[in-house]
Amino acid sequence: MRIGRRVVVAWAGLCLAGAAATSALDAEPYADGTGSPAEEPAPTQTHAVNCEEVADLVEQARAEAARERAEGDGAVQRLTVMSAPEECADEIEARGPASR
Repeated sequence: MRIGRRVVVAWAGLCLAGAAATSALDAEPYADGTGSPAEEPAPTQTHAVNCEEVADLVEQARAEAARERAEGDGAVQRLTVMSAPEECADEIEARGPASR
């Protein structure tokens, strides 16, 4: 019967360890709930955006879409979705209306 008790004790220990691990994984990573430690600085590096280059890319995509519409028979249409930084919206709008 000693072997049976050892198996039960080992099984109970594994169950408790699993419950503790699950609890630790479900808990908030930091006490303040912000998701990052207080001593970690927020990123301050900014990325420069060349809006003229972004607007050029959008203009090229618009021209290519217009050319495909003119050449095609309309049976197959392709949807092109582009994402651009918000600060470039004025430059893109100045180049022409968005294709719809």
